[in-house]
Formats: sequence, C-alpha cells, structure tokens
Amino acid sequence: MISVIGATLKKLRDDAYDASLSPDGSQIIFRDSITRDIWIMAADGGQARLLIKPDAGFHFFWPTWFENGQRIAYYKYRATTGLANLALESRDLKGADPVMLVSSPRITDYFFAGPERLVYAVRETPPNQYDTNLWELRFDPKTGRPQGSPRRLTDWTGFYFGNPELTADGKRLVFLNGRQQSDVYLGELSGGGKELKNPQRLTLDDRVDWPGGWSSDSKTIFLYSDRNGHFDIYKQGVGERNAQPLVTGAEEKWAPQLSPDGKWVLYLQGQRSVEGTSVPATKLMRAPLTGGPSETVMDVTGYATILSGGDPTFSVGGFPSFRCPASGSTCVLAEGDESQVTFTAFDPGQGRKGELLKLPAEPDFTAWDLSRDGKRIAVSTFDHKAGDAKVISLADKSTTRLSAMPWTQLSAIAWSADSKRLYLTSASSRGTTMVAMELGGKPAPLFKQPSWDIFSLMPSPDGRHLAFGPLTTNANAWTIADFPGK
Repeated sequence: MISVIGATLKKLRDDAYDASLSPDGSQIIFRDSITRDIWIMAADGGQARLLIKPDAGFHFFWPTWFENGQRIAYYKYRATTGLANLALESRDLKGADPVMLVSSPRITDYFFAGPERLVYAVRETPPNQYDTNLWELRFDPKTGRPQGSPRRLTDWTGFYFGNPELTADGKRLVFLNGRQQSDVYLGELSGGGKELKNPQRLTLDDRVDWPGGWSSDSKTIFLYSDRNGHFDIYKQGVGERNAQPLVTGAEEKWAPQLSPDGKWVLYLQGQRSVEGTSVPATKLMRAPLTGGPSETVMDVTGYATILSGGDPTFSVGGFPSFRCPASGSTCVLAEGDESQVTFTAFDPGQGRKGELLKLPAEPDFTAWDLSRDGKRIAVSTFDHKAGDAKVISLADKSTTRLSAMPWTQLSAIAWSADSKRLYLTSASSRGTTMVAMELGGKPAPLFKQPSWDIFSLMPSPDGRHLAFGPLTTNANAWTIADFPGK
C-alpha cells in the first residue's frame, strides 16, 4: 500500500497474488500463491481469513468484487487428461453459495460493466484461435445467478481483448490488443558450456514455433510449428533461414526428437479436441528420417497440450512427454495425472518395455529431462520461493537434490551434452535468466532477457549450441470511446 501524496510503502502481506480492493475500499480479496486458496483481509492487511479452499484438482484465479461489494467472482480451473474446464463462478462473503456465471475453456478475461452486467472475452475457435471477442451476460446482483442467455457484443478479427477496464462513468473501455508467439533461437555455447554467445532467431515467421531435438551431427534442429493452422514437424539447418516440412497433416503433432539409432524422428500426435467432448487419444509416432509414411509406436495416456485455446504456453511441456538418449535403444516416456507422474521405458520399434519410476504430481508446472547417457532424469518444479531440482538415477532410484538459489520459479531444465551440468530457466517479473549449474557446484547466470519467458531448452549433441524457445508478447493499448451501455 502507498499513499497518493507520499512515497512511503507499507507491506500488507507476503505471497499474495491477484489482489482486488472492495468497492468501498475497506477489504481486499486475494489468492495465496503458496496454498492457492482465496483469502480476504482488511485494507490495512489485518483480520486476514481463509474464504474459499479449492477442491482437489481445481485451481482458483483472479478473484474480483461484484460492484455491490456483496459477492466475489473468480476463475475456477481444472485440467484432466488435457481437457480444460474453466468456469467463472461467484460466492458470498462467507465463501458459501457458489453460483456459476459462465463456463467455457475459451474465456480469457472479464469485467463488470454495471451492477447487473458481466462482460467477458472469449477466444474464437480455430483457425482464428488468436482472436477474442466480447460477450455480455445479465445477472442478479444479490444472488449472482444468470438472467437470460449470453449475447455477443463484437464480431471482430485481428483483436485480442486483454486486461479490459471500464471507466467509472461506463462510457470508455480500454484494453490491450496483443499477441503472444514463440520462436526458436540458437546461441553458441563456449567456455566449457558456461557461456552463451550471439543468440540469434532461427524461425522468422509470426506463428508459434518450439524447438524439438537435434540431428546426430548437430547441424539440423527439428521443430514444431502451427504456421499452417495446426502443429506440423519441420527441420531447419543451423545456418538456414527457412524450415523444411518433415511431417504434415490435419493432426496436431509435437515435440520431435531423433531416435537413438538415428533412423526415425519420433513425435507425439493427437486430434484437435472439440469443446465439450472428450479428448482423443494421443499416439507416439515415428517417421523415417529418409522420408515415407509415419507409423504408430504406441498409445500414450493424456494429451500433449491443454486445449484452452491458442495460448502458446499450452503447446509446450507438460505430460505426456518423452526423451531419448544419444545411443542405445531405450527412450523414456513420462505420463501424468492429478496424483502422479509415471516414467516408462520404451523402444522406438517395439513400444513399451516397463515402468521405471513414479513421482508425485506437483501442483505447479514441472519440467524434466533425460541425461544423454540415458541413466538419470532431472526434474525441476516451479516455485515462487525455491529453486529446487532433483537428479534421480533410473537404476537404483537414488536422488540428489540441487538448489539454483537465488534463482527461483524454474520453468525449464535440460542436461548438457556431456551430462555434467544442467541448464535451467528462472522466470520472474524482471524477466528470464538462463542458468548453468554444475552437478556439484553453484549456479551461474548464462543469459538474461528482461521481456521473455523461456519454456524450452535443447542443447546440441556436440555441446556447441543451445536451442531455446522464448515466448514474446507484443501489445498496444486501445480504447472504445463509446462503449455501449446496453
């Protein structure tokens, strides 16, 4: 809290996110970043109490006050086997009487445009999944119950209604019209893998591109991109400006990697889900590196991307996912549910071979990687206060715990080519720092970018390059000068 006539700051509470001040200025609702509950407290930080605790598997976001100050609204989110469930729900100030206002996995933002009127943004269906439009819903301000059916307010293309705010007189709307995209960058590793030089953008389109694996000679990187409206597999040389299609088709395809024998490009494949229906099964596929039709290796549990729309972060990481070593015949598949992550050995030609390890599922994003010799996995967990990573032996399950402190909020992890160090990314409000950490030493900064979030790291087999996938946002502030009151 800060006075408008002075510069003295007063801390109200630690670990509080998504804070919202009541209309009369007397109370604050917020989400606790550690427990993930919704709390309420006095405006001076006192009298804090738990208001709502989510059921197992659910997450709450962005609590906001009704204009009459008698109820709060919030996002209620759950993802099961890749199917996103998102609802805008309200409750009274005792945390009771839950009422659903709107339910759709494509809701992106909302605001109250009067005591009885909710306006919210909805992402369009493919191929326009990067556009949103505004809808309105009338409701009873006392009970929070909807009155009538939602009504579309805009039918525009090329717009995204982000962070919408209405002026106090209700006549002017301001919003951020932005677009997120990811690209593949390459940097040169030097100093024994402890320095990253000359990061250069490899993919030059304006779509979503993520790095996959490398060719065995470290001259070509495999990537996946939605430049044709859905994710296909491509390959691109380190010194080339254009990517060549490798596997195309109507299905969604992710995370290409080379098989240990160098004969196949392995990848995950699934059908795009229709909203409100079950998610089709995901398959692990193989395509001959020399060209030819793809073949199914095996079915896998889960879906490789959360289908809540066109947000690029939902198309990288997560479970299922897989990694392959530099040699041998056994790769590792990770499949997750709400309670645990199961690591299984598989052969690119024969399929599943046996379970290797089970780990408890973490509530926040978890990244993992397989060492180049195929003997260990490294796991990191996104945590606002800690920078913990674990190295687990697949042979005897022994665990070594590492700390990347003072860098926290770890969002990606990768082994170096010689399996002697880890590369991690640490995301914060100050930007993203890429960190190199020797297994028995201290972490050291490798690269920093103040406006990127980096979710994918792929060192080359020869240890000379590091491919990484930053997420960038471009946005401008727009206004609608005469926002309709009805």
